Amino acid sequence: MKKTPESTGTRWKQKKWKVMLAASILTAGAAPALYTPSVAEAAAVTKPAAYINNMPAEYDVVIRQGVTYIALTELQFLGDYTFGYDNKTKQISIKAGSDKYVLTPNSKTMTKNGQKASLSSAPILVKGKAMLPLRAIGETFGAQVRWNQAAKEAYIYNTNASVVKDYNGSDLTAEREAALQLPRFSDLGQPRLQVKEPLGPVDASTVYIFEQGKKDRFFTIQDSDLVSYYTITNGSAVLKWQANLGKEAGTVGDLFFIETKSTAEVGTRPSAAGKTLVSFKYSLMLEETAYDLMNKSGSVKSGSAAPAKGKIIVEVPGEK
Repeated sequence: MKKTPESTGTRWKQKKWKVMLAASILTAGAAPALYTPSVAEAAAVTKPAAYINNMPAEYDVVIRQGVTYIALTELQFLGDYTFGYDNKTKQISIKAGSDKYVLTPNSKTMTKNGQKASLSSAPILVKGKAMLPLRAIGETFGAQVRWNQAAKEAYIYNTNASVVKDYNGSDLTAEREAALQLPRFSDLGQPRLQVKEPLGPVDASTVYIFEQGKKDRFFTIQDSDLVSYYTITNGSAVLKWQANLGKEAGTVGDLFFIETKSTAEVGTRPSAAGKTLVSFKYSLMLEETAYDLMNKSGSVKSGSAAPAKGKIIVEVPGEK
């Protein structure tokens, strides 16, 4: 499970054929992947990144004359969009439900269902790939857009009312599931760390760790390589700390659930002193989530259960 949250990533894979078709129409070739910095390199990295509904952009982010652009096909993470390009008219078409948008590169004029409208910035073509300005995405498609100058990260997201309702409910299992789906932002003050040794699609995994009985802060551990810590504030999950894990046995502070030393850290390291934690790890093959209630002394209770369809978090019997 490479992207987070995994439940969201799985749903988007079902639309992947549509995106691949769009990419073949709109690009002359695949753009290089986003740069992945280490903590030592981060200060020198200036290439921006983008996250659309918590999913990392598949193509490079471009800044031209102070305007930030992302690839048109990144809209896949905002909703059920289909794309087309007319080579004769040089026009881009976007369909979302019954709505049809037509845009022209380098033009601030677009049409929605045949009616003309203005954009604050024009779309552009970069190496044959259609790019949309962030502000225009917010104006045209109703998405919320934020730019983090320190981290050089753009966030494009939709507010999901049902997720917010679940998070503010009284069912801890549903609240935790909602916590994983809230918009995620970085508070690191620099580009975030990345998985150094990603596993293949079969072996990839993400573990989610909450405090016993809590929903408002959690860790993620990706591929036993990258650990991240989020706290939830004002309906958003804010990234406070990250560390890449090495292979040398050891600990990271008092985070007792980590069994190897870190090779890089950024942010303010949290504490697990005196706490009981519960971890969740979903297996796509088994279609169940393994859970472990643990403290510094070891495992208190462990087991597995099948989560609701499309979910990760399950109820832990006896958790207070």
